[in-house]
Amino acid sequence: MAGGRSGQPLPARAATGAWLGETLLGRLVLGLALLAGLAAYGVGLWLLILPRLAIGGVERTTVGTTPARVYLPAGGVDGPVVVIAHGFAGSQQLMEPFALALAGVGYRAITFDFPGHGQHVVPLRGGLVDRDARGAQLAGTLDDVVAYARERFGGPVGLLGHSMGSEAVVRYAQAHPEIEATVAVSLVYEGVTTTSPRNLLVLTGALESGLRPLAQAVADAAARGPGVAGRTYGDVADGSARRVVFVPRAEHLGVLFSAVSLEESRAWFQATMPAESTAASAPPLGSGRLAALGLLYLGAVLLFWPLASVIRPIVRPERGVEPLGLRAWWAVALAPALLTPLLLSLLPTSDLLPILVGGPLAAFFGLYGLLTGLGLLGARLGQLGGEQGRARAGPGRRMAAWWRSLLMATAVALLVVGYVFLAFGLPAQQFLLNYFPPLPRLPVFLAVFAALLPYMIADELLARWPGAPPGAYAITRVCFLGSLALAIALNPGELFFLILIAPLLVAYFVVYGLLSGIVYRRSGTVLCGALANGAIFAWIIAATFPLVR
Repeated sequence: MAGGRSGQPLPARAATGAWLGETLLGRLVLGLALLAGLAAYGVGLWLLILPRLAIGGVERTTVGTTPARVYLPAGGVDGPVVVIAHGFAGSQQLMEPFALALAGVGYRAITFDFPGHGQHVVPLRGGLVDRDARGAQLAGTLDDVVAYARERFGGPVGLLGHSMGSEAVVRYAQAHPEIEATVAVSLVYEGVTTTSPRNLLVLTGALESGLRPLAQAVADAAARGPGVAGRTYGDVADGSARRVVFVPRAEHLGVLFSAVSLEESRAWFQATMPAESTAASAPPLGSGRLAALGLLYLGAVLLFWPLASVIRPIVRPERGVEPLGLRAWWAVALAPALLTPLLLSLLPTSDLLPILVGGPLAAFFGLYGLLTGLGLLGARLGQLGGEQGRARAGPGRRMAAWWRSLLMATAVALLVVGYVFLAFGLPAQQFLLNYFPPLPRLPVFLAVFAALLPYMIADELLARWPGAPPGAYAITRVCFLGSLALAIALNPGELFFLILIAPLLVAYFVVYGLLSGIVYRRSGTVLCGALANGAIFAWIIAATFPLVR
């Protein structure tokens, strides 16, 4: 990093001495933000907890090596069982809205983690290439959970699965005709017939353009001609019932939280393997989960603003860095966006890490950051070459100041990471996805963090550099996402899945961009936000993407 005697890379743009909280009006605004944040966070958390209180209870268990949760209906209702399977890079938390919706009307619902996912420490076989090896392992895990359900509860069993899980449950139901009914959410399997599996409902998001033809083919086959979405064909009694629904305004992840998806699933199981319940007409439990999570995370951001007032300036603003010209700034911003996908396509990245998709993604971040850093270094060397007669501190003093800044920035970053883990991570672990990985994933986290850190530092520097255009932070993120889209187009086999989680990437950049901006204005250095963001995103990658052999 470039800097003068204090080690600070940027000029007084951070305005560390003009923090909002130093004025009476500023303190009032921060106080209101604190109250609003507490209210939003509390209401959001209560809305997430409330659906669980409306059912009989949630039990954690382990089936062999498979972590699972059992959702029981209220009043000890002895209803049928539905086993619920998540999709690629998902976990059982993601499928809880379906479990709550079914438990709310008398079903026993069981969610679980597939191998390589969530808290399951057994790696996933086959990866993205060997579909048969992967399918056999998923079928074996599903068979264990179904056997557990039959042994504990008896009675009829239905299946529900999303994406990768949709293929697993459909193939399993075809091999086990005793499965009464199946719901395939975002169906990815081509082997459905008019009679196998028994009583099939297909739910596909209206925005899932790549999967709509598969769903339409099921409707066409059932109708023996052009099928109509939303119409039921066949007969429940002989197992030939078929129904296809295109869930409005839903994409690959949104389809899991749509009230239409939950209501259609609940109604399908009630029609094919009914449960006794007086709550059949109640709104599906869990249908407001996205709104509750949004409110909770809004509260977490609002709370961070006043709580960040404990951060003090780490170094004095340095006046020795000249602004970059707009041409130079845009050159540094655009060159990595164009070069990274091209260079990455020439490199073997699939086996860099024992996690699917995460290895190429980490390599993309690392290469993008390296190129951005080289561009900034070139610009800075050009500035130094033009400086004349400037008094400079000795190397020893500069190094000592740099180490002091690094240690203080690391301490601040650890505080930020701790806050994010508590305010964002704990609710995510409970209600959204696996956030805290099991121990075998910790080396993966360290490797991903090492790959991400150059990008985080270089991007923060570029966005905060004097002379950057208005909206520089947003511009650099748009360049990054556009570059990632180009990389996916050049290497769809390894990176295509990232298209499906693009909304999460955008949300990440927005939320943590806000947090890093607050930290930068308080600390006066980009190191705090870069270290914190690198650790947080590396943690998410290490915890989310499937662990493979």
